[in-house]
Amino acid sequence: MGTFQTFLSSKGITAKQIATTSSRIEAFDDTSRALMGKRWKKRTNKETATKKYAELEIGKPAQHGRGISEKQVIAASKDVAVARKARSKILKAVNAIITKKGEAAVDMKALFEGTKARAGKKPVVADKKK
Repeated sequence: MGTFQTFLSSKGITAKQIATTSSRIEAFDDTSRALMGKRWKKRTNKETATKKYAELEIGKPAQHGRGISEKQVIAASKDVAVARKARSKILKAVNAIITKKGEAAVDMKALFEGTKARAGKKPVVADKKK
């Protein structure tokens, strides 16, 4: 049993609670939807397509729109390598649950100490012509 699993069992948190909380936290709100609409209009408009988002003062949405799944939480509790973004979503959800109970928030090392993050695929480099 890894650090994450022992933490969950000691606090009485289930994978379903984490998945539900994560989907609530990561869901788009009105401001994020408005920013996404502005970014889409910028890309589709021929006049603004070449400009950068910073020039037009369009920021990134705060939420990602998709929470962590219960299956990913179960995999993380079994010490399977989980992607960096998935780990951060789990951390956000766990901290939201813990602070609601009146306890102090935890950091990434406390949850995932000793487990490795899943590495992504390496980019394919085209061969140089001689």
